[in-house]
Amino acid sequence: MTDGRSLLIVDDDTAFRERLVRAMRDRGYEAAGVADYPSAIDAAREDSPELALVDLRLVGESGLSVVRDLKALDSSTVVVVLTGYGSIATAVESMKLGAASYLTKPANADQIVAAFDGTQPADEAQAPSLARVE
Repeated sequence: MTDGRSLLIVDDDTAFRERLVRAMRDRGYEAAGVADYPSAIDAAREDSPELALVDLRLVGESGLSVVRDLKALDSSTVVVVLTGYGSIATAVESMKLGAASYLTKPANADQIVAAFDGTQPADEAQAPSLARVE
């Protein structure tokens, strides 16, 4: 189902990132994880990922910068933003920068796959409530 698509996971929470890399590899993705902006951009320059999951809050440069620069390097990279600190402003900014979807934590691997594939069930595809996002 995933046909071995390459996936770059950018999240500074080491345990979460490693668990998610394993979960995505188990689903057939060629997943790799990095912790910060410089590592993400270096990895994308070396081999541009087909998919990228980007946490908004990173040490140093913002995840929004990662989204912007990944899309600048390869406009075909499908980016999903994942954050535990969602807001309407960052959701809008993420989409303006080219993100395909915006998920709030906690999100499981199946929800992330659905966001990449645009296959979220109708009840899950609804925008989260303002209270949930804030």
